[in-house]
Amino acid sequence: MGRWPVPATGSVAVSDSDPPDEPPGFTAEPAVKPVAKEFTVSPPEASLRPLMNSFYEGKKVAVTGGLGLIGSFLCEELVARGAQVILIDDESKGSWKYIGGLKGQVEYRQADIADPKAAVDSVAGAEYVFHLASRAYGVGFSQKNNFEMFRFNDLVNTNALDAIAANKPQQALVVSSSCVYTDEGPTPMSDCQPISGEPERVNWGYGWAKRILEQKALIYQKETGIPISVVRPFNIYGEHYNWVGDSSQAIPMLTKRLLDGENPMVIWGTGNQRRNYIHGLDCARIMLQIVENGYFERPVNLGREETVSVKELVQRLAELAGIKTELVCDRTKPEGRFIKSADSKLLMAALGDNFDWKISLGEGLKRMIDWYRQTFSDKS
Repeated sequence: MGRWPVPATGSVAVSDSDPPDEPPGFTAEPAVKPVAKEFTVSPPEASLRPLMNSFYEGKKVAVTGGLGLIGSFLCEELVARGAQVILIDDESKGSWKYIGGLKGQVEYRQADIADPKAAVDSVAGAEYVFHLASRAYGVGFSQKNNFEMFRFNDLVNTNALDAIAANKPQQALVVSSSCVYTDEGPTPMSDCQPISGEPERVNWGYGWAKRILEQKALIYQKETGIPISVVRPFNIYGEHYNWVGDSSQAIPMLTKRLLDGENPMVIWGTGNQRRNYIHGLDCARIMLQIVENGYFERPVNLGREETVSVKELVQRLAELAGIKTELVCDRTKPEGRFIKSADSKLLMAALGDNFDWKISLGEGLKRMIDWYRQTFSDKS
């Protein structure tokens, strides 16, 4: 470990010291350090190259949460690259609605990985595993249901890691979250410093589940020798979002309220809180590139430094939709951390020089307007 370039301000908070004696009844395999693959830089047109040159062509790749927002984009990209995709979901939150064309092109394993045996069986035979399954909602729901958010996500994450250890794929990737960072930390948020303090307050339970996932992944990696990449996405959105009513996330919620004709448009908090938003397609492409490049040395931010305020976001949505609306800020509602942006230096080092971002915020918001018209057709 440690071959990858890490900004000089960082230090890897992983100890290689021997653990204490195992508890009674516990038998551990000898600790094995994963071996990093040689780093190679693909040509800039990598996303357009013939399938025969794709890293993933012919490989069996399992995706938990494959019907979710990011998972659905990931499965589409994998199919396009010639992978044999094992799509795993229990359809409790995800939907085929936006990726119906993939039916017949993927192996669908309907499984609830909150069940340990189902989790192990679901990824059987996979050469690569992407663990995306989770329960994530908007801050209105999360801050009132911290224990449930922690309990369920920690359970699913533990079962997924057990499944990875049991099936021994060549490499795995697990999805953490920017919620692991404290509200009081520096901006942009650095993935090259040890995390301190509590996770962000409005996603406290979810943030703790993701912090624990990161630690478990490091331990499993060290003990099994399976490389496990860990990514921390920042505010992912996209037109594959499955609407969950009042528990929905920010951009889908704002899009629906605006196009439903809400006027004045009420924004939670001051409206000046700033976020970095990444489209689900770019998020999926980053995950694929990280695994292809063999990066697994430490958790890495999946986001950038650029931010937009919630007020500016709604104004851009309104302009793109041709709607005039008045904005009113409700300061009694939570707004979360004031500025949420990512230090992307480690990410760009892990991706290499050939990665290009596909979806700008403007293009992404246009797609969200189309999402609204497709999802709520009676309002179009």
